[in-house]
Order: sequence, then structure tokens, then C-alpha cells
Amino acid sequence: MIEIQDLSNIILWCIVIVVSISVFAILREAIKVKSNLYEQHEGLPKGSDFPLENNIPINGNPMNIRTNEKIGTLVFLTSTSCSTCSKVYPIINDFQKKKPLYQYLIFMMGTEESVNNAIKQYNIKSPVVRMDNLKDLQAPFVPFGYFVSQDGVIQAKGVVNNEGHIQSLILYGEEKVSA
Repeated sequence: MIEIQDLSNIILWCIVIVVSISVFAILREAIKVKSNLYEQHEGLPKGSDFPLENNIPINGNPMNIRTNEKIGTLVFLTSTSCSTCSKVYPIINDFQKKKPLYQYLIFMMGTEESVNNAIKQYNIKSPVVRMDNLKDLQAPFVPFGYFVSQDGVIQAKGVVNNEGHIQSLILYGEEKVSA
């Protein structure tokens, strides 16, 4: 027969396990919420062809969004006058090293001089297309990102202020591509 102390130990361990599972579930939801893509309703429509694919980057060779051997293209819309954008460039550089299965492209709004200065200052490795404005890309604010599939179709989009947002952009984009 089970003694009272053994029974209390069993009950105590059950409580510890239930509390632990609850804490992990709450933390997982908090992480998921933090990594969501925001403002997905903004920008060019999902499912539409990405425009401006034939622009020549200021710091590299022409690239093609449609015919390449990558899983997809991560397109970032930034500005030289955006302080948040300056924090995103190092993250993009890291992603380019860690995730070479994707093609990376930055559309940067600014003067030719300010764009060249940003490329040097942040050691940007991605091809950068200088733009006078981003209205053709319907960017209401920057930094904004698009995941474009191999066939040039927008699969995911949203604000990309941090690493979690870029990871979410990739997850949402890959989800649509594999569907």
C-alpha cells in the first residue's frame, strides 16, 4: 500500500510536470507572437508578380529574380535616412552567410552618394538597387521585405525590423512555395 509520503511525492511531481508544460507552452506562444510578420496587408499583393526585376544593382551585376537556382529571393526595401534600416543591414549580411539557398536583393532609397556610403559603412554584400522612391513597390514604410518565389511571385511580405521578422518572412514564404 502506498504511504502518504509516497503519494504526496507523486502528486508533487505531477504538479511540477504540469507547471513545466504550461510554462513552455506560454513561452512558445510568446516567441511565435514576437516573430510574426506585421503589416502583411501593406505593399504589393501576395500572389502577384514582383515588378522591377531588371534593375541593375549599384554594387554588382544584374540579377534575375525568376531564373535562378535559389529557393527564392528575399527583397528588402530600405532607406538611407532610416535608423531602423541601419540595424537590419548586419542581420541581412548574417542571413546571407547562414542561408545561401536564397538570393538577396536590397532596394535602397537615397542619393547615389548616400547609398554608396551605406554600402561601405555596413559592408553590405547583397546587390543594392538605388531608388529615388519606393512607391512602385508600394512600401508605406521601411524596412519592408518580400519573399519572392523562383517564378517571381510574391509569397510573403511584411515589416522586417529584426532577425525574427526575417525568419518569419522566410517561413511564410517557404510555406506558400511548398503548398
